[in-house]
Amino acid sequence: MIPMIRATAKLLLLAAFCPLVAQATQNVSQHVEIQGIDLAMQVVNVPVGKQADPVDSQQLKAILKFNEKQTGKPITQLRPKAWFSLRRSEQVATETSCEAKVRSFSSGQLATRADVDLNSYFLLTLNQDKTVAFINPQVSSSSKLEGIVQLPEQGLDWVLTKDGKWLYVTMPNAAAVALIDTTTHSLATTISTGASSKPTRIALSPDEQSVWVGLDGSPKVAVIDRSEKPKVNVVTVDEGLHQISFTPDSKFAVVTNTQANTVSIIENASLKRLGDVKVGNTPLKAVWVDKAERFYVASVNDNTLSVIDPVKLTNEAQIEVGRGAVDVAADPQGRYVWVVNQLDAKAYVIDSATNTKIAFANVTAEPDQITFTADYAYVRGLGSEKFALVNRKQLEKLPAQSSEKQNRVLAELSVTQIQAGEKPPSALPDSVGVAAMIAPIPEQNGVMVANAPGKTIYYYVEGMMVAMGTLDNYRRIPRALMILDRSLKETAQGVFEAPVTVEKPGNYDVAVMLDQPRIIHCFTTKLEGKATGPKQQEQAKVKLELLPLTAQPFANTETLLSFKLQDAASGKPISGIQDARLLAFEPPGLWQKRAWLQEVDAGVYQAAVTFPHAGSFNLLVEAQSSGLEFTKQALLIVKVQEPLSKSQNVGQK
Repeated sequence: MIPMIRATAKLLLLAAFCPLVAQATQNVSQHVEIQGIDLAMQVVNVPVGKQADPVDSQQLKAILKFNEKQTGKPITQLRPKAWFSLRRSEQVATETSCEAKVRSFSSGQLATRADVDLNSYFLLTLNQDKTVAFINPQVSSSSKLEGIVQLPEQGLDWVLTKDGKWLYVTMPNAAAVALIDTTTHSLATTISTGASSKPTRIALSPDEQSVWVGLDGSPKVAVIDRSEKPKVNVVTVDEGLHQISFTPDSKFAVVTNTQANTVSIIENASLKRLGDVKVGNTPLKAVWVDKAERFYVASVNDNTLSVIDPVKLTNEAQIEVGRGAVDVAADPQGRYVWVVNQLDAKAYVIDSATNTKIAFANVTAEPDQITFTADYAYVRGLGSEKFALVNRKQLEKLPAQSSEKQNRVLAELSVTQIQAGEKPPSALPDSVGVAAMIAPIPEQNGVMVANAPGKTIYYYVEGMMVAMGTLDNYRRIPRALMILDRSLKETAQGVFEAPVTVEKPGNYDVAVMLDQPRIIHCFTTKLEGKATGPKQQEQAKVKLELLPLTAQPFANTETLLSFKLQDAASGKPISGIQDARLLAFEPPGLWQKRAWLQEVDAGVYQAAVTFPHAGSFNLLVEAQSSGLEFTKQALLIVKVQEPLSKSQNVGQK
């Protein structure tokens, strides 16, 4: 059954602001020879074209190149790590050594993090309380919540730009798409898709020039032009719910229309509707398969999978997969097509070279989603608290199929069932959405799986029979899960790249580490601050004050800490902040505690902390919604004493 989305809310439009970032004075290129390796480091300005968002017009990129010193050949299969660290002092005696910085950055301690970590990734959860949560699984802290973005309305589907900076979220009840800046964990703006529209499924064109949004319940899709001044175009298609797919060159877009039982073929450049192709009943999704150069369309209320040629506008073949196909995906190998059948509780594999079924797997109850890592296919089921794991290498060992249809044997693939919660997703039906709840980790050897009833995320590494661990979603019900990967990626042989965003100008150490062979080296580059575009709106500057303590803090005793937050210009208290949190830590970060601050009076926020022993502890306060960040404030200090003995208590009395 396909859920219908209701929307009767007015659009909340927020003005965008342009953050201060830093750019390289010029493209920097340095290299060093270590242990027979020529290591080159570059920091370059990324050219800005039409794809730039209205709140961004310049970016930086870090590039590392590894070549053999003698032959000049690139070195592959490396796992480099790198960090950008602003030099606090230009005096060698007072600046931490490169090796010490790498040890500190690798520890995962919150208080010793680099200004830019090119090895990090975040979990993003789209939650039922109208929030997007940023969770850092790599910090060694009891609280891994990095930030919360409050949406004007409930989000349903989302898409992330390739550089990981911009996140688009559809909000059917607001008739709008939210644009989130992932570097500042803030809502930049909202984009209207038209009065009474229901933006649901969303897709980013491969060339990243435009964002396409299905306007469910109408014969329309919205196309958001990602130019400096975004323009929303509306393209007419057929009736129904819509999902959008593209050819890899972005030349054609294919839109499914569930009520008309068609797919619409649209020329991306001109937004011209070239025609509609008849497919099975209730088409839900189309996927492009490279080897076949065709779209494969799954129709939930039909027995067949349709094969579409977008150039000829023809339905070339129908492949028997049984009624109930809810998801279809192209195998990363490029040849095979996987179809998830919810009624049969099976996943079928189709060879696109012959358009025939070659294998099946008995997966999990009511399967609805499939995703891939380098070696495995993962299938989630609505009716089970387990997910199914299928080794895709089994396909390489299948016997050659007979050319005669009646003699073909459908191979059965072995399946591993992994526990991911105490209750199945169907136990909380209101939380079942349309976006993915399984996300491959950057190492491509495991996944994160969100369980809505348990408000928990399970971490699984291949080769294990149980999940490795869990991550808390902080009492929020997840409706979608995504991984924001900010780590270095190999873009060519021996070449690793990652986007860089720094806010403060100055000299930066670029620390690079390899495990095999063991190499640690720090480059230094100067980055100058520069506003990246016209300022449209600035965050209010906040004055933070630690109020006098009502009593002397003692170790192992709860201490109430109070802070006053005021507008720096007017001196007026700032009320209503929902995301203020306290970081208390003992230098150099061996002990730390984070706690949410609660407003107890106008502009006064409190949190209780129990310090583990006597000593000096540092305090920092963050409120992303008001522009208050840990890294942009002076340390506040609290001195904690050992508890008084009974005799001391008597003496004081």
